[in-house]
Amino acid sequence: MSTYQLNRRSLLRAAGLLAGGAGVTALLAACGDEEPAAADGTLRAKVQPRSPGTAGAIRDSVVEQFDLAAKHRLDLDRQAGGGPGAGQEQLLTGVLDIFAFGPLGATEVNTSGHDVVIVGPSLWNHGRWIVPADSPYQSIADLKGRKVGVQPPSSDTYRAAALASAVNGIRFDREFQLFTGQPIANLALYERGDLDAIIAIEPNATRLVAAGNRQLASVGELWQQGTGDTNPLFLNGTAVRRDWLAANRETAKAYVDLTLEAWRLIKEDPSLVAKYHADYGVKADERRAIELLPERLVPIYGDRWDESVFANLEKQIDLAVEVGILKQRASRPVYEQL
Repeated sequence: MSTYQLNRRSLLRAAGLLAGGAGVTALLAACGDEEPAAADGTLRAKVQPRSPGTAGAIRDSVVEQFDLAAKHRLDLDRQAGGGPGAGQEQLLTGVLDIFAFGPLGATEVNTSGHDVVIVGPSLWNHGRWIVPADSPYQSIADLKGRKVGVQPPSSDTYRAAALASAVNGIRFDREFQLFTGQPIANLALYERGDLDAIIAIEPNATRLVAAGNRQLASVGELWQQGTGDTNPLFLNGTAVRRDWLAANRETAKAYVDLTLEAWRLIKEDPSLVAKYHADYGVKADERRAIELLPERLVPIYGDRWDESVFANLEKQIDLAVEVGILKQRASRPVYEQL
C-alpha cells in the first residue's frame, strides 16, 4: 500500500476510475492540483540559498543545529539567489516557491496582476537611522535636505521607511536627498563620508554602532511614535503564490512552522545569535559587534502570526494608501492564516 496521504487529487483519481473517468478533469481543475508528499513523506519546496550577511541568515544554522528540516519533513531545494529584489521576482515567475514579501510590496504586485499571499512571519522591521558619532543631527527631522542612503524604492525597507516618516509628517521622497542602492553600496558611500546618514538594516546597523556610529531612531520606533501602534512593525514574511499554495498547503504550513520554531529557539537562547555571528558577516575580532548582536537582533525575529500582526498589516496598507505610497488596496487580503 502507498505511504502517501490521501488528498483531493488521489481521491478524485479513484473516483474517476470508479466512474469511468467522466468529469474528472473538471473536478481536478476545481479542486486544485494538489500533489501528495513524496513516498517518504517529505515535503519539497524551492527556496533561495542562505544569504550570508543578512538578518535572516542565522535561520539555516539554527535549522541545522536542531534538525528542524527533518522534524518538519521538509526538503528545501535551494535555488539561485541574487538578493531580495531578485528573490521576489523569482517567486513571481515560479523559479522559487517561497520567498519573503512585506505587506506593501505584496499589495503593489497584486494590484499589478499577480497573486501573492503572506502565510507567516519572518522579520519585524530592522531599519535604523544611523549618523556618524560627531554628527550634529539629533533627529530625522534635523536631516531634512541632507543626503540619506537607503535601499531601492522597490524594497520593503524603503517602503517602510517612507511610511514611518509619513506618519510623522515627513515626506520621505521630497524632504531628504535620497541615495538609493543595495546595502553594501550605500554602506561604502556612508563610510566614505559621502552621506549624512544611512538607513541601515541588520546586521550592518549593529556593526556601524559597534564602530562608534550613533543610532538616531529605528524605523519601528518612528512608526509607533507616529501611529500609537504598540505592535512591532512587520517588515516581511513567508510569501507564496496562491496557485502554488492551493497545491502545497501542507508544505507551506511546514515551512512557516519551521521558521517560527527557529525564531522561538533564538528568543529562548539569545546566545545563539552570538554563536553564529559569522552568518551575519561579523568577524571573530569584531568583539563589540558580537556583544551587541543578541540585544539588537533577537527582538527582530517574528515569532507570532495572529490578529495583532494582521492588524498591523492592515494599518500599514491603509496608511500607505492614504499618504500615496500605494495607489490602492488589493482586492483580497495579502495575508492568510494556514
